[in-house]
Amino acid sequence: MTLGRKYHNCSGNAGDARKVYAGQSKAGTLSGCSSSISLSDMIEPPDYEEVCDRLMGERDPLAYPAGDMELLTVPRRIRTRSHVLPQEELMTAPMFVRDCISCYTSDYTVVEYKYRAYSGSASGRERLAERLDKLLAAPPQHYEIDAEHSASMEELASQAQFSESQPSSGRQSVASISSSSSCNETLTPRGSWASLDLRSSSSDPLLPDVFEKKPPDQVDATNEAKRLENRQADLLGLYAPYLDEEEAVERRLAAEMPCELMGHRILVQCHQVKLELDVEPLFASMALYDAKEKKKLSENFYFNLNSECTRQMLAAHVPHADPSTLSRSAVFDLLNPSPDVFLVLRVEKVLQGDVNECVEPYIKDDKNREKVRAGAAAACARLGRYRMPLAWSAVSLLNILSGSNSLERDPPPDAPASTSNTNSLDRKASSSSLEQLRRRAGEVGGSLTRKGSIERRAAAAPHADDLVAHLDSFKPIVITVTSFFKQETDKLRDEDLYKFLAEIKRPSSAPKKLKCIPGTLKIEVSPCPDEIKNGLTPELAKLAPYSEENVRPCKEILPFPLVAPALPHVQYRNLLFLNVRELNLSAYASRTASARNITVRVQLMSGEEQSAALPAIFGRSSCPEFSTEAYTTVLYHNKNPSLYDEIKLKLPADLGDQHHLLFTFLHVSCQRKPVAPEQEKSVETTLGYSWLPLCRNGKLTCGEFSLPVMQEEPPANYSYIFPDVLLPGTRWIDNHKPIFNITLDAYTTVHPQDGYIERFVLACEAVQEGNIPPRIGLANMETELRASISELPTANVEALARYLPVVADKLLQLLVAPPSLAGVTLNIAQDVFTCLAHLFTDITNMNEGATCDAHGRSGLITSYIQYQCRIPRPALSDRDIGLPLPPSVLTDGSCKILHEELALQWVVASGATRDLAMQNSWALFELMVKSMVEYLYWSGAHEAPRKARFPDQFTDDLSTLVNNVTAEIISKYGKNSRLTQSLNNSLAFFLFDLLSVVDRGYVFNLVRGYHKQMCAKIASLPDAVPLVHYKLSFLRIVCSHEHYVSLCLPGGAGGAASPAPSARSGGSEDGRRKPTALSGEFRSRHYLAGLLLADLTAALDLQSPVLQCAAVNAVLSLLTAHDADPRLSQPDVKARVAALYMPLLGIVMDAQPQLYRGFDSGKEILQLDGEMSQFGSMYAPSSPEDFKQNGRPPFNSETSRNLLMCLVWLLKWSERGALAAAVAELRPARLHCLLALIDLCFKCQEYKGRKEIMKCAQQNVRKTTDIKAKLEDVILGQGSARSDFIMRRKGGSSGRGGAGRERWRKEWVRGASRSRPASPARPQPALSAALSAEVALTLLHALETIVQSCSGLEGGQQACSGALAVLLRALQRNQSATVLQHMFASVRALILKLGWSWCSEEAGPGTCRVLLRHCAALCGSTRAHAAAALYALMRHHYHLGNNFSRVKMQVTMSLSSLVGTSTTFSEESLRRALKTVLLYAEHDQDLQDTNFPEQVKDLVFNLHMILSDTVKMKEFQEDPEMLLDLMHRIARGYQHSPDLRLTWLSNMAQKHMERSNHLEAGMCLVHGAALVAEQLRAGGRGAALLQRVTHNALDESCADPLHHHLTANELQALLEHAAGELMTAGMYETVNEVYKVLLPIAEDNRDYKKLANIHGKLNEAFTRIEQLHGKRVFGTYFRVSFYGARFGDLAGEEFVYKEHALTKLPEIFSRLENFYGQRFGADNVVIIKDSNVVDVSALEPDKAYIQITYVEPYFEPHELRTRLTHYERNYNIKRFMYATPFTAGGRAHGELGEQCKRKTVLTTAHHFPYVKTRIQVVQRTQIILTPIEVAIEDIQKKINELAAATSQEPPDPKMLQMVLQGCIGTTVNQGPLELAQVFLAPVVEGTQPPTRLTNKLRLAFKDFSKKCHDALRKNKNLISSEQREYQRELERNFQRFTERLAPLIHATPSHVAHLTNGMTKVDYKLQA
Repeated sequence: MTLGRKYHNCSGNAGDARKVYAGQSKAGTLSGCSSSISLSDMIEPPDYEEVCDRLMGERDPLAYPAGDMELLTVPRRIRTRSHVLPQEELMTAPMFVRDCISCYTSDYTVVEYKYRAYSGSASGRERLAERLDKLLAAPPQHYEIDAEHSASMEELASQAQFSESQPSSGRQSVASISSSSSCNETLTPRGSWASLDLRSSSSDPLLPDVFEKKPPDQVDATNEAKRLENRQADLLGLYAPYLDEEEAVERRLAAEMPCELMGHRILVQCHQVKLELDVEPLFASMALYDAKEKKKLSENFYFNLNSECTRQMLAAHVPHADPSTLSRSAVFDLLNPSPDVFLVLRVEKVLQGDVNECVEPYIKDDKNREKVRAGAAAACARLGRYRMPLAWSAVSLLNILSGSNSLERDPPPDAPASTSNTNSLDRKASSSSLEQLRRRAGEVGGSLTRKGSIERRAAAAPHADDLVAHLDSFKPIVITVTSFFKQETDKLRDEDLYKFLAEIKRPSSAPKKLKCIPGTLKIEVSPCPDEIKNGLTPELAKLAPYSEENVRPCKEILPFPLVAPALPHVQYRNLLFLNVRELNLSAYASRTASARNITVRVQLMSGEEQSAALPAIFGRSSCPEFSTEAYTTVLYHNKNPSLYDEIKLKLPADLGDQHHLLFTFLHVSCQRKPVAPEQEKSVETTLGYSWLPLCRNGKLTCGEFSLPVMQEEPPANYSYIFPDVLLPGTRWIDNHKPIFNITLDAYTTVHPQDGYIERFVLACEAVQEGNIPPRIGLANMETELRASISELPTANVEALARYLPVVADKLLQLLVAPPSLAGVTLNIAQDVFTCLAHLFTDITNMNEGATCDAHGRSGLITSYIQYQCRIPRPALSDRDIGLPLPPSVLTDGSCKILHEELALQWVVASGATRDLAMQNSWALFELMVKSMVEYLYWSGAHEAPRKARFPDQFTDDLSTLVNNVTAEIISKYGKNSRLTQSLNNSLAFFLFDLLSVVDRGYVFNLVRGYHKQMCAKIASLPDAVPLVHYKLSFLRIVCSHEHYVSLCLPGGAGGAASPAPSARSGGSEDGRRKPTALSGEFRSRHYLAGLLLADLTAALDLQSPVLQCAAVNAVLSLLTAHDADPRLSQPDVKARVAALYMPLLGIVMDAQPQLYRGFDSGKEILQLDGEMSQFGSMYAPSSPEDFKQNGRPPFNSETSRNLLMCLVWLLKWSERGALAAAVAELRPARLHCLLALIDLCFKCQEYKGRKEIMKCAQQNVRKTTDIKAKLEDVILGQGSARSDFIMRRKGGSSGRGGAGRERWRKEWVRGASRSRPASPARPQPALSAALSAEVALTLLHALETIVQSCSGLEGGQQACSGALAVLLRALQRNQSATVLQHMFASVRALILKLGWSWCSEEAGPGTCRVLLRHCAALCGSTRAHAAAALYALMRHHYHLGNNFSRVKMQVTMSLSSLVGTSTTFSEESLRRALKTVLLYAEHDQDLQDTNFPEQVKDLVFNLHMILSDTVKMKEFQEDPEMLLDLMHRIARGYQHSPDLRLTWLSNMAQKHMERSNHLEAGMCLVHGAALVAEQLRAGGRGAALLQRVTHNALDESCADPLHHHLTANELQALLEHAAGELMTAGMYETVNEVYKVLLPIAEDNRDYKKLANIHGKLNEAFTRIEQLHGKRVFGTYFRVSFYGARFGDLAGEEFVYKEHALTKLPEIFSRLENFYGQRFGADNVVIIKDSNVVDVSALEPDKAYIQITYVEPYFEPHELRTRLTHYERNYNIKRFMYATPFTAGGRAHGELGEQCKRKTVLTTAHHFPYVKTRIQVVQRTQIILTPIEVAIEDIQKKINELAAATSQEPPDPKMLQMVLQGCIGTTVNQGPLELAQVFLAPVVEGTQPPTRLTNKLRLAFKDFSKKCHDALRKNKNLISSEQREYQRELERNFQRFTERLAPLIHATPSHVAHLTNGMTKVDYKLQA
């Protein structure tokens, strides 16, 4: 599976179900295959030639065109102005050279198929790219999912500003609403903040047609016209990137026109080469070297930049300079780029003497410049023809590419930053030490500038893999080198150079021990442009265009590739490079001359006279173009020189035995003798001679040679023997030892340099030209020829590849025109046929198939067949007319016809020959087709009727051949899958090609024969997956023909008669038959389409995912080709094509249960209230068991998606009437099935959003490979050519790094896009978006068609509601803005059509929710249409029954679930949409007089309030109290929708559970139960039933009675859940109350199991109450007040918070401080720790203040009498109290006599526990206590403590002692005694009258004294012996206490009479 496909479907793993089988048995059995066989057998194909004209007239746009192919002569592409040809007379050249030249210069004969580009087989990647570009040019589709919420749409941005300009939108806080709406808490939205806010919002534009009244037909027509505007015609082009390119078996790469091999070409222009001392001419050469491979990569480019005056110094030696030698720019061709490539420059000068002495003036700042100049001038005059080495330099290619010519790649750590750009070639330092060089690097600046760009710092060098990418695109760079290395004479060998280069490449600065010569080298390097002006090839041929004759040309430099490419040669080249390596004349002895300054003169001789020296040696620079001799460089005083000279020679075409190289060794005398110049003898002295013959037996001499040197002139005829033969009587230096080493490298395209090819070539020449070599003789000649033919395949395969066109042409000539010996024609046809097949095999397998495409077709052979092959033709005489041609046309009988001969030889072949032919069937088939087409044209048969074009004997041979090949496939498919797959595809392509050439009915019969044989075999096998796969591939290839549609005889334009003899003719039958059925008549007329669809039907019934996938893809690829075909672009034509696929509708409907449905597992559409109940069956997930029962496993996602795309295509292009007719025939069940399919199409092509697509693209790159690999193993077997090809594509070796076993890859140098298809274009989100939109519009159109065609039928209403349900589901998916507009138009039309059924319970809520979702869209147009549809819906409801309550409820419910679940939700947008609906109501003239507008307003305002609260909820996600307040308010807003209120209550319960507030969670559930009870009026009491559980339950009474679908089961479930939560919370008494409600229900239902369960739970609850008696703790309560503007709605509010039991004040301090500190900043939050009244005006305005006070439940005394237990005093409580101490003087604390206390009692809005943990305070009252009342309260508190401690069972001595100690052990002055002294002493003393309060205090002290006494007594019984002393101390204290207290509490007789009420409280209240 390709990346593209997965990427579109990121959720369903497309490969999953295609459980790729590793062995064929796992692929499933093929039940159901045999049924398709009988079908195939019955159908006879039409006699196409008979019926096509009758059924399709000539003018029919779909008719088969007459001249659809042509034989063209294509001129050969050459780069030069004319063909490169040798100068010699060709008649004298060997036959092979003549054949080569003829091959390289002849034009191509090419078959052009005019319409082939429209065939599926030809639409390659280039076409796909064009197609995608065209598609992407369409207007883009905008999707909501891609839009960002942050002001992505300007309208929203502007609106945001609008709302900001009105700071307070009138919202009140949660608290204030509650308080203002008093206790019943029902909110009326009119007049509330919601309405204020909405009135100030802006709206979207209104759609005018909402109020228009038009007939439905007119509405439909308008909608359809709009839908058809701006549509994508190429639907499947959008889908193409998702198709699996590797499965496109019909793709057959067109052959490339042969062309010259080009690597990466670099243009080097030389601007400057000079030394600081410019006194003499310098000669430069440059070449590329690979330091790692140690190989030279190019020939030398010689140039010089000498000034005119220095050039004149050589005038005596250089007669003239030809323009070709004046070049200063060269093009280097890099076939093997690597980071180790260097451009090496060498500089030479005129020979002068010792190089060390010559260099001195250049290095030292020599004062005697004139002396140096004079010396140089003398040397030039005397020794101007000899050269000596002087200096060299090198530049790394990597540094050129990275924009740095620094050889020092890593600057030293301490260097300043600038050194990274310096040039380490700046070698002025004479010292060679590394440090000095590095120091100098900072001073001597080498400049490095790019043309047209700022100077760059050295960028990081690109990695080797990036090198290739950089090579063709780097920016031109000028490289300046400011010094050269001195050339050391003992280090001239290449080995020394490679060592230096390796050193340079290392981070060290420069090679050590090398002297540097100051100078300047300036070259410019750039990528070579496509066209060079005034260019010369390496042979000096002029490249076109060559404009001016007198300009410096640019030379192409011949590359020396590491491995010579195995590609056929395309032009004449015949060059020889001679490299002189070493010479050792140490042993030379002569009295006349010394051998010290040695040079070698080289000449190419065509004889032994000096005059026979050929001008074949290429000149270097500023000299003649060719010369007859060349001299090597001279090393001063060196007898054993190692040289680097490279001499380039042009070989003659007529190379013979007489041609040889002659070497003359000379000594050059450098020093002048002190005699007059005219008396001086010659400067050179001959030392010896050597030679090398260049040709022996027609073979070129090449390689390395070590030659001896003869001391005297060679004898006559020396050139015919090699010098290593010791001739008698000759003198040799050093006793004939080999002392001269040279290398010869030939770069030639006419010398194969392979023994087997040369043997074959010579044998052919001998036989054909009659000059039989004496060594063979006439008698042995036939044997020699046969042997040379049979041995030819054993030649080096790469050599064969290079000479493929010449050798193959020769073989074809031998096959059709065998030569004769002694008048007898040789019978060698079978030998030649075998050799040809063998040759094709070897070339195909060369380098492990590196040149092959996916079908194993070698690109070299396809290019040969399509372009280069020259098929021999017989000569025709004038009298030959009449077809087919009789044998007599062959005037001399000497030449047979190639295709007939090939067919014959193949049919009669056996054994190894037959196997070889089968292995290369594709090549032989393609060769036959080429021959057949050529035959048609040269014989004139192309004008004849197709039936008469070829003789019967040939067509019989063809039929036999097709049968044989089919039999071979069947017999070997299990043993050799690679072979059989190749054979199968080759055969298919052969028939594909034959359809263009021969009788098409005959080809149909061949197809039928193939099918028959295959089906028979398949039926006999239990498991034949590969064979079925072959059959599908075969048909897919045949059907990819460019005239496939014409071949299928589509109906529509011509007559409707059927061609099949069995079918009844006449149009009426046509009209009656089912268009969707795959009938016999359909299959007979539309033969290929029928076969394809029948195979699809059969494959879908099989259990093999691979076959299902292959069959579906075959159909899809055809449809994709139709969409790309401009001939079919007209809709009426496309509709006729679609009619060929009408049975697909039935096929897909049959397969519907098997389709994969998990396309969007990420986001399933919510099923709202059975929104598609009529579709229930479709969406029930199918389990694997279901499939096992019907024996049909589900398809995988890829197969399903592709099959559905076929359906979408059919729905798009089918003619509307035909589709409507097909739909009208469907039974209701089938119609439902079709609707389900349309829904699935929406689902599988849903747009996932740009972000998701990109994410999946990255994820799935890794996943796709292994699935593919397994699949290939099965179908292909191990190692088919196709799988090799695919493996190579996956490996995609980059450059030479990956070429371990592939020595040569054509892709490395040619445009790799052609040779090796890349992976499919990664699908862009824009394409995916366009595809989804186009699919959606197509499906919408189909839905409309279905609705219209069914509207008059009996099931029409059901069809409409089905269509609506599909449409609603589609609207819930991601759709583009354009599509949504059309969908809403359809929705509005459907609302009118459906009438009452629209308002059903099922459709309503779904519709409302979908419309509301789109009302919240960011896109204005979508919002406008959605609002219009929503208003239309409301209006429609009102019209139908004047009933608005249902739509009100449904819309409210929908909004709730939408805002609760949707994450991508824009409040702003929805507010605009609601405003738009409001405007519609105000502008609706028809309904102005009704109450409809008012009802709409009420609804809209309520919606708006819910919306605002919900949005606010998101803000307070982190604030649990605020969040629950909002949720509570929203739940209250749904009082008209009990089920929604229930939803929100359960949401609240969930939130509480998350925070372990089990009691509150239980309360939420109890409220829910009360709501249900109210609905059911349970027990006749409704919500009051649960009043004993919580007093708050009555809130749920008086709910809207409209909903009656809540049941007793829901009540039970809620109560049981509530009981569980309350049990967890420890509220066991409440559990009992809950079960009191449940028990009667269970008793009524006689549900004894439940009763047993309930009683068990009650038992547990009561047991826990008993066990925990006295140990239970309940919640803790705090009063929390908020002050400050930062709190917004909360500012000034007061709440009671319920916290977990035992929560301490610091804990809640810390929690709230941390929470609000994070929100507002810790510095801005202040906690007020006292409980006094806060003066708001004294607070800082920008800070947030929180006051927290501990409060306790407060009860009146009468309440305490009924609330006896600890539980009762903590349950159903709503009053709380806290006390604040104060004194009359204003201080908080004072003396006992003045200490007062203020008790504040708070009343909350609801009872605790409630559905929230904080409740607002609605009332506060204050109670003031006087000092004596404070005292009485304190004493009573101590009495209570003593009583509790005394009566505790079992007693707790510690607790008792603690209390006693606090009462009587106290020594502090404010103990009980002190209280008595302060308040009772004045009464006893009489200074103050007794009052009721003093009396109350006196009695309290009496009681206190008694309780202390009881406690002491009890303590005495409990203490141990060691506590006796402690007890006595307590008793003594008590004794003292009672004694002091006694007088104070003694009542006087008149006490009661004096009682008054004491001091009034008024005084204190005033002070409080």
